Amino acid sequence: MKRAVMVKSLSALVIMVAALTSACTTTETMSWVCVGGSKADGNVILGIDVPPKFGIRETLVQWDPQQANTEANKRCQNWGYGSAEAFRDPFPVQVVCHQPGISPCGSKTLRIMYQCIGNLHEMTLTPVSSK
Repeated sequence: MKRAVMVKSLSALVIMVAALTSACTTTETMSWVCVGGSKADGNVILGIDVPPKFGIRETLVQWDPQQANTEANKRCQNWGYGSAEAFRDPFPVQVVCHQPGISPCGSKTLRIMYQCIGNLHEMTLTPVSSK
């Protein structure tokens, strides 16, 4: 009788370990946020940071390209530029996976760079007179 209970417990443990180590991927919708850039250089870097999840081998990320474009335009326009344009076509997303162990991509970082275009509002500088 003890042997039967031990076999059942061991079987349950094996099934649980197999389920955790071979868990499916999950999909999440995430929004782009500004993570860097330079007003002087006229560029904006948007990013999505995907944290690792216990029992999930990889999180697939869905995003809205229009949301990214709107976010970059807003930042460039706040700096006085007309709009923003993504570097390279098509939508140039760089993905870096960070491997925590047995997972093929436990966490990842997504980045996209935009160039601010249009006229930067020129500041009028008053020369300092020398006396």
